Amino acid sequence: MQGSTHRAQRTQANRGPAMYFGYCQDDKQYRMMDLPDYMSNVQKSYSRLVSDSTNALQDMLRGYGGGAAGTMTRGQRHGRSRDCGCDDCHCECCVCDADVLVHARCGELRRIPLTFENETRRDREVTLELGKFLSSGGRDLNWVAQLSETKFTLRPCDEHTVTLLVGIRCDRDDKAGENVSGETRTSEESAVGVRALADNVSAMVANQRFGSVDRCEVGYATIRAEGCLTRPIVVAVAVLPDDCDAYRHPCGCSCCD
Repeated sequence: MQGSTHRAQRTQANRGPAMYFGYCQDDKQYRMMDLPDYMSNVQKSYSRLVSDSTNALQDMLRGYGGGAAGTMTRGQRHGRSRDCGCDDCHCECCVCDADVLVHARCGELRRIPLTFENETRRDREVTLELGKFLSSGGRDLNWVAQLSETKFTLRPCDEHTVTLLVGIRCDRDDKAGENVSGETRTSEESAVGVRALADNVSAMVANQRFGSVDRCEVGYATIRAEGCLTRPIVVAVAVLPDDCDAYRHPCGCSCCD
């Protein structure tokens, strides 16, 4: 018994004086420590920092994989935003590879700006060709769509913005609206086409002929830019059902709770 006490006292004496000031993880405060105690707390602090950084990175990656509304920034492409095997999640959108992703609802007229950049020191004559909006399976969605212009000149080290207008029509039986695409138009002709498109969508909304969807439906259109040495632009528009993210306002006294 005396030998055990002697060994404990000798071990405590070999630790050295408490001459290091630091934060103690056990006491949750700053105090003076000897060298072994100080090094142990430094190691604990480093391990906790690595663990917190790893958890923060995982949370950020999970948030990124959830998909973002609006338009993607330059250089990014959309993968699948959710698990496409979910049968009950009618508000979740399965988005294949796309450069631009916009969320919308039936009956909306969406304006999608597209900026083309010329990173060379010579003029580039650019001609745009807009394809039809198709489902992931290739079905024509009969959405009306129009580019603000289809021909323009990019000056050296300059940029130019074109607007894509899309009228969301979810009534599959109504074939009156056609996807205006694939035609080469002047700026004046394109302006007339855009006004006609806006009038068409306004009349469609007034007559409540825009239809509805039971689950999220994504339409894809390809824009080919002749004169730009890049791949075509894939635009995706995800149409949500009306009950998804709807604002709910109580009109009673919360008796159902």
